[in-house]
Amino acid sequence: MTTHSPLVLIGPTGAGKSTVGPLLAARLSLPFIDLDHHIEHVTARRITDLFAGDGEAAFRAIEASALQGLLAGERAVIAAGAGTVLDADTRDRLRRLACVIHLDAPVALRLGRLEESDDRPLLQGDRRAAMEAMEVERGPLYAQVGDLHLDTAGRDPADVAEAITRALPLLLSIPGTPAATRRLDVDSPRGPYPIHVGDGLIAEGSALAAALRGRHVLIVSDANVAPRFLPVLVASLRRHRPGIRISCHVLPPGEHEKTLDHWRDVIDALARMGATRDATVIALGGGVVGDLAGYAAASWMRGVDVVQVPTTLLAMVDSSVGGKTAVDLPAGKNLVGAFHPPAAVIADTRTLSTLPDRELRAGLAEVVKYGAIFDAAFLDWIQAQAAALATREPAPLAEAVVRSCHFKAAVVARDPFEQGERALLNFGHTFGHAIEAEQGYAGAHDGLVHGEAVAVGMVLAARLSARIGLAPDADATALARLLERLGLPTRLPAGLSPQALFERMRLDKKADAAGLRFILWDGTGRARIVRDVAQADVLEVLRNG
Repeated sequence: MTTHSPLVLIGPTGAGKSTVGPLLAARLSLPFIDLDHHIEHVTARRITDLFAGDGEAAFRAIEASALQGLLAGERAVIAAGAGTVLDADTRDRLRRLACVIHLDAPVALRLGRLEESDDRPLLQGDRRAAMEAMEVERGPLYAQVGDLHLDTAGRDPADVAEAITRALPLLLSIPGTPAATRRLDVDSPRGPYPIHVGDGLIAEGSALAAALRGRHVLIVSDANVAPRFLPVLVASLRRHRPGIRISCHVLPPGEHEKTLDHWRDVIDALARMGATRDATVIALGGGVVGDLAGYAAASWMRGVDVVQVPTTLLAMVDSSVGGKTAVDLPAGKNLVGAFHPPAAVIADTRTLSTLPDRELRAGLAEVVKYGAIFDAAFLDWIQAQAAALATREPAPLAEAVVRSCHFKAAVVARDPFEQGERALLNFGHTFGHAIEAEQGYAGAHDGLVHGEAVAVGMVLAARLSARIGLAPDADATALARLLERLGLPTRLPAGLSPQALFERMRLDKKADAAGLRFILWDGTGRARIVRDVAQADVLEVLRNG
């Protein structure tokens, strides 16, 4: 579907279509059409009279014809009748021509909403029994055609309209976006898994559904991401796998929430749904959600599947690939965790259109990292595409994701448990993690977000390399200039103690029994692991930070 597609609200009687529709239309500056009122206007007869005089079959034919005409006309928000989906041809048209929003609510709530309504021809007699029977018949049909699923229970109609508005960028294609989906396969100790990179993968849903083995799915997201993307993901799963049981768990946003307490909350959510060994945890969000949800999946019943659905550039090119999962402790970042490769990675580049500028820049730091440690030519490509990447041009951004994933996939396949070269991926991270820990994982609240800390850390690592004679200082200067061009910080934030940062590094995961190790470089594109760096050299680089 495109930005010109009509928006059609479907769902059972009393779900709120006719109430939410005008509010949504006003937000989008579109006309609103209630299909039943349109039919009454065209036929000059009331719906109850059409049912009584001509029968339901005749009414459904009129309804199908009327909706077909509206779908071919001016773009609008259309509230369809509850039984519109009964016609197979109509369902096909909705899938092809419209953005379909499925509104739902429990039967008991809908009964209350309809208490004073007496114009429902199919709700005569025992209303509860009739509505329950319709739910059995029509529920799967709504799921077949719905692009977005929202439960309106306990929600103000204006809030529902806002939720739909926020989700639309994920549903409606962006002009100039590459249509082709790219696939990479990664070898891991648990077996190979695919990385799918493309536009609109969450809304289309087939790659996501194909990754599910069992009937239990827990979707873990955060309060920033869930309003935009969760209703679309749920609708996709219901459409492709109507028999699965879906639960959702929404975390507070931010690195400081990546804690054992929130890990326990996810474990409790799995317990409440009775998740079995073939259950799947879907991590919908950035690196924090991916790390925490992945660790919960690694822990539940000694390991169930996790599907990573990253919604930030940083998560797409780094944390979602390779199977590192963890939570933070006050003593340091990612100190409790496990290696747990995903069953699949679904990188929907359409999610990047709504990413805050700061988060986009943070992700570009990790893209730069791959060129810095592996491929000077890729760093040149980033330099040439810097303006296009910063302004989110779809093709260069998708290319950056694919090429970054290629680099990481190759390394983690050869070294899944970071016993050797995988450590090179931590270029800038020894310094960066120390900065984050010393700032109390304040992130965007009052500190550096992860990608920004890595950007500073890469420059410090390059400066340290120059200080101990491994690389020319000119390479460090060139790296800093590229990062600055992308809008990233390259110097230590004020007020951080060099000695305190050094002590943080001693607790970093990249330290082992032989002592602290650094990922440095011999120059652009040539990273290496270095031990026995003199403390005085590290402190001097930090002081000049």
